Amino acid sequence: MRCGTLPRLYRSSYRRSTAPAGVPLTKIFSNSFPRSFIDSLSDYKDRLQLDKFQHELLSLLSFFPDGDDTRKVQILKVPVYRIPSETGFINELCIYPKGKSHDDPNLKHLVLVHGYGAGLGFFLKNLDRISEYGCSNGWMIHAIDLYGYGCSSRPQFPCSESLTSSVVTEWFTDTLRQWFEKRVSSPRDDTLVVAHSMGAYLCALFNMHHPEFFDRLVMCSPAGISAPESDIPVPTWFNYLWNKNVSPFFIVRYASILGSMLVSGWTSRRFARLTPSEQEALHRYAYGIFNAPGSGEYVLNYLLAAGGIPRYPLRDAIQKLKCEVCWIYGEDDWMDVHGGRRCHELMNKVSNDSSEYHVVPNSGHHLYLDNHLVFNGLVISQMKKYN
Repeated sequence: MRCGTLPRLYRSSYRRSTAPAGVPLTKIFSNSFPRSFIDSLSDYKDRLQLDKFQHELLSLLSFFPDGDDTRKVQILKVPVYRIPSETGFINELCIYPKGKSHDDPNLKHLVLVHGYGAGLGFFLKNLDRISEYGCSNGWMIHAIDLYGYGCSSRPQFPCSESLTSSVVTEWFTDTLRQWFEKRVSSPRDDTLVVAHSMGAYLCALFNMHHPEFFDRLVMCSPAGISAPESDIPVPTWFNYLWNKNVSPFFIVRYASILGSMLVSGWTSRRFARLTPSEQEALHRYAYGIFNAPGSGEYVLNYLLAAGGIPRYPLRDAIQKLKCEVCWIYGEDDWMDVHGGRRCHELMNKVSNDSSEYHVVPNSGHHLYLDNHLVFNGLVISQMKKYN
């Protein structure tokens, strides 16, 4: 279904994200799935056109795709490879000042990195305000899809019981390195990275191995920081499937023409604060991502146990970070807020003023959507440090 005609999709009240710990099966099947069968069938027919879903979503931005008086915009497919026989690309939305080139070496760089199972389009409510400020102050904005996610290449993930965490994370960090080498030509002290959830965890690991690319990282509700202070109850069936590395998006693909209807059980609650046109476009975009061939999503079990508990807590290696860090959590975040605060305090003990800590009111894990006004202000305050 096109964005011009909106179904009655969002009847459920808004709910914030919870930890990936599973719920009783009876609750799953009692959920509301408001997408109609006809609309779900229409989405299924378009399921292989993820670039189309992305275009529909980004077209809600006043300056996309033709730019405006101050901004130009491009969608780029930046070539990367894991091995010589596996060539692919990282999908990028690039916003830069009018009158400049998208590869101008004199611009500062802001890189937006999404979280698990998401894509660059999830920053819909942030791109306008942040790029408005950025393009007036010598910044280029890069919103990227991690390798194996969104509209980037989706090669087969090397699932194996013998895989080590270093091999798994290298799958992402090596392609990120190539992207930075090709797209960010300025010195590291002109580059700010803003990353969410699993993307924040991966960007922190990336900085430990490649500190030459950026000097400040905004960790937005980061995953993998430390074990929670109290146990998270996990149903036996959920723990079993998690440890078998069954992707949470498998059921969407298996549901065929009903996949979009099933996804609406999540999107109707998560995006209920947005306008009807934003809700509709984000639903189709999210469905397209969830239904696309599985790839980078299979990293989840190697880095986190069921319940979102990190197998390799970042807190244990926090001293290896070679950049300043700004920690941002939602007021009602399910992530380990206390672990983030402890890391913040530890960093400042080792190196004064190397870390900041903020809480976004009236928001949960998806703080960039839940309270985009405050979130945008915090990101711009970080950009101003480069003036």
